[in-house]
Amino acid sequence: MTTRHASPLRYPGGKARMSTWLADRMGETRQLLETEVWIEPFAGGLGAALTALLGHDVPEVWAAELNPALHAFWTSALCNSDLADRVAVTVPTLDLYFESRDLVAAALAGEQIPVDKLGYAAFVVNRCSRSGILTANVGPMGGKAQSEEWRVGSRFTADRLAARLRTVAGLGRSGRLQLLGGDGIDLIELLPGSGVEHESFLFVDPPYVGVGNALYAAGMDAQLHLRLATALERCTTPWVLTYDEHPDVREPYRDFAITRFQIPHAAHLGKIGAEYLITSPQIADVTTNPLGKGSAEPVAVLQRNLAQGARRVGEPAPRSRIRCSSDRYADAAVDDR
Repeated sequence: MTTRHASPLRYPGGKARMSTWLADRMGETRQLLETEVWIEPFAGGLGAALTALLGHDVPEVWAAELNPALHAFWTSALCNSDLADRVAVTVPTLDLYFESRDLVAAALAGEQIPVDKLGYAAFVVNRCSRSGILTANVGPMGGKAQSEEWRVGSRFTADRLAARLRTVAGLGRSGRLQLLGGDGIDLIELLPGSGVEHESFLFVDPPYVGVGNALYAAGMDAQLHLRLATALERCTTPWVLTYDEHPDVREPYRDFAITRFQIPHAAHLGKIGAEYLITSPQIADVTTNPLGKGSAEPVAVLQRNLAQGARRVGEPAPRSRIRCSSDRYADAAVDDR
């Protein structure tokens, strides 16, 4: 299979096209040990990680995912090829879509659903919904009337998707792709002193500040965004962070290099938006767009002057300030699909 669309999932704001740039940054970092582990605390569709595993010299990926439906999907996809076999013979219908959405909704409400059952349901909803998001009320592609050009099965190419799933299962069997339990911020907080912090690279792509709680079932409130900022400020592992271009993002990361880069939103409309790329001190200054085209311009550049008492990387940081706005961003990009 090609690596152009390595992820089986459609995912809002996916970063698959950043994989080459990210893999290069991972390879350039110099630590006490050779950098071998790519860590994603917010797995989502894992577009960048899968593309890096399959197309670049990235030995291993560890990922965490808090959304129970997404976690069940990745567990099912990694553990065996049964999911791929089932997908290969699936014919999407509205009945199947709504049955699957009901299971996802139940899981999001706290009900315990068998992992294989929930993982399959999550995949159906992801591939057959308008946006690819896993929420309790997401509508089917083509609407209930199925009168639009795009129908419920338009993005469900069973043979291709089954092939992607078999590739994921192979990565799981080899140990190159591992799904971790728990919360992604917990994972970052536990890295210092863990024994793997000097051989790892973090790619952090959290829910948006402006629209994350509407776009993702497992969104983040203001306190969680604060907690993430503090965890990264104290983290000695090299990291790259992407965020929506929201005014409340810049203040918590004022001591780090921030780059505004262009990113497509809703490709069918030809719309161009922008996001922030924030990097730890171990990452070289960003001079080009990580997507390979479009503009990239520095917003803030890290300035450390130890003679004036600037904070060393890894020292406790001052409390960050961030506010979650009610602003809404339209047409978040859906990666592949």
